[in-house]
Amino acid sequence: MKRTLAEWLEWQEQLHLSSIDLGLDRVGEVANRLQLTSLSMPVITVAGTNGKGSCVAMLDSIYRTASYQTGCYTSPHLIHYNERICIGGKPASDADICEAFVAIDKARDSISLTYFEFGTLAAAYLFRKYAVDVAIFEVGLGGRLDAVNLWDAAIALISNIDIDHIDWLGDDREQIGIEKAGIMRNGHPVICGDPTPTNSIKQEADRIGAKLLQLGKDFSWQSSDTADNLPAQWLYQLNDADPMALPLPALRGRFQLNNASAVVSLVQAFQNTLAVSDDEIARGLQSASVIGRLQKLGESPEILADVAHNPQSAAALADFLTETPAQGKTIALFSALADKDLAGIVGPLADKFDSWHLIPLEGPRARTPQQLSQNLRDLGITAPIEIHSDINSTLITLQNMLNYKDRVVAFGSFLVVSGVMHSLREAE
Repeated sequence: MKRTLAEWLEWQEQLHLSSIDLGLDRVGEVANRLQLTSLSMPVITVAGTNGKGSCVAMLDSIYRTASYQTGCYTSPHLIHYNERICIGGKPASDADICEAFVAIDKARDSISLTYFEFGTLAAAYLFRKYAVDVAIFEVGLGGRLDAVNLWDAAIALISNIDIDHIDWLGDDREQIGIEKAGIMRNGHPVICGDPTPTNSIKQEADRIGAKLLQLGKDFSWQSSDTADNLPAQWLYQLNDADPMALPLPALRGRFQLNNASAVVSLVQAFQNTLAVSDDEIARGLQSASVIGRLQKLGESPEILADVAHNPQSAAALADFLTETPAQGKTIALFSALADKDLAGIVGPLADKFDSWHLIPLEGPRARTPQQLSQNLRDLGITAPIEIHSDINSTLITLQNMLNYKDRVVAFGSFLVVSGVMHSLREAE
């Protein structure tokens, strides 16, 4: 008998033969039994390799600023599973999630579901329970066959497209673009915030009959005022309309302006369904937050956490470190899973760190720190490399040895950032 959320999650991890099983037949049948296949509120679906979590955070903040009750579903979580399902900006309670799991388990009967599929159905169950004004779903993997694609998006957003999860999506951006484009629907708008979009996005939009708005073609942003190499403000422009002056989003990094401009485009294109004023857009951007994205976790020395784990996100992190250098040394706290493009991750950051500190990750996909050290040397890293046995002792060592002007950057995997966050919380 499963009573606690932890017991439910442990059981779910063992239920299905594989942790990832793309396809909509099984989860769709369970959703049908729960009468969840059609939701009464408008659905926004967000896909992309990088930036989708930031886009969801900005959309959520803008719509809550405009007094709408939002429901958001994201993954993975960094500290608590409850982060995945938020109602009105607050994580769902253990009791609510367990209630949803009980209903899903009863409805599925003998149908096997993955851990992610359980969570996706639980999010829809709770969005219905609390009658949210808008449901915002973040795609977990790909788009076309992801469980969140059960629901027809009234409007969709595709952020950046990069090569990742090659075992499931392939190693070709054009093909990956087709998978992401699977969230489009005939006659409905789709916003693409990738500054170098694949041809397949436009081709699929034309084939499906979706109304595509593309960054650099239909909307853009610009700024001529700079402070510390970052724009003091930015101008958003949709087609030939007058530019809209907006404050910087709270989320750090120049790349976030691509995400922010896509989010603003979505909000503008959805005004007939969810009306939002320019002032609410501005205040929503300024109050948006998402954990693990260029997030400052500590001072003296600064501890910066970023979930960069593929070439595109690593390049964005490298740009940020160049634009906002530390006064002292910059130290990498790093690990990466074996199925990630290590050369693509390390390349943009090769000259950004004074030393590299490697930590172990758990699971069959993990590289050992010893393997990682040799990999870094093979990739041309000449800075000192140190191997550690665990995150807790590594953080203590770094905090004791570093100057207050130094900066530690934890990156390479969601598991690295999650581990650092857990360690710092325990220390407090």
